Amino acid sequence: MLRFITQATPRNGFVKPHVLGLVDYDPDGLAILSTYKYGSNRFVHERESLVVPEIRWLGLNASHITDCDQTHRNQGLMPLTKRDRLKARKMLDQERMSENGGDEWRGQLQVMLVLNLKAELQILDTIPGALVDLIKSAVQ
Repeated sequence: MLRFITQATPRNGFVKPHVLGLVDYDPDGLAILSTYKYGSNRFVHERESLVVPEIRWLGLNASHITDCDQTHRNQGLMPLTKRDRLKARKMLDQERMSENGGDEWRGQLQVMLVLNLKAELQILDTIPGALVDLIKSAVQ
């Protein structure tokens, strides 16, 4: 459905809306974005009709978890599990993570592994105006 509504057609005046992915700062969040942007390995034969290559990451990144004060940061951060680390390493091995904007995602995965930290979106509540700032920066 997302692919359908993001196509420029006469019905929407040939305008493509911004497509933003709001996900947690963890390997699963980036895997969700990756599936929307590049497609699923399970549905390779349907990839072209499902992907949304213009999707942009709207969500936490390393700067959000390193710029918080210590008290708030500790409330929303968790160590990566073995499963998280394995998933991140597998994603880094995929060639598609270097295509079409994937370098940023690749860098964030590497930082995540080095820091051994993940965070859920709720950490944005500890940073005044963080979500509004994210949205503004994504649509400019």
